[in-house]
Amino acid sequence: MEFRDVILKRRSIRKFKSVQVEKETLSEIVKYALLAPSGRNSRPVELVLVTNRELISKIKDTRPGAFAFLETAPVCIVVAANSDSSTWQEDASIVATYIQLLAVDYGLGSCWGHAYNRSHEGRAVDLEIKKLVGIPENYNVLCVIGLGYPDEVKEPHKLTEVEERKIHWERW
Repeated sequence: MEFRDVILKRRSIRKFKSVQVEKETLSEIVKYALLAPSGRNSRPVELVLVTNRELISKIKDTRPGAFAFLETAPVCIVVAANSDSSTWQEDASIVATYIQLLAVDYGLGSCWGHAYNRSHEGRAVDLEIKKLVGIPENYNVLCVIGLGYPDEVKEPHKLTEVEERKIHWERW
């Protein structure tokens, strides 16, 4: 698939088929994603791939409204990065975006759910997720990504959706 087509076809998928994603496919997606650029090529990002339904449900419950898509997602990828890196948020965002674009190329759908600096019922969502999946203290959780075979159809984006007024040449 052409890269431009991947960008147009990437949509937030919130309903997934109850079909497991092959381990080899998941492995390829995350390996390619971890080749994403990072500040000073430090590569501070690490991923936790969760396929256990009970654990996915517990992650969903850390932010039930925003993470509702995890109800049917057969895979939840927790995106974390070493907080010693001054660019950990940017680096983790790039890896997460690569995962979503690669998912499209593999015929999968995905949805990003933000965890960092979010709370639910007075509890820090990222800290709850860290505990659930055993992430070390010096790492921060940026987001979770639900991944699987789509059980909904969304039309691809069109280039005409871009607002030309948001593109500035030379000066604002």
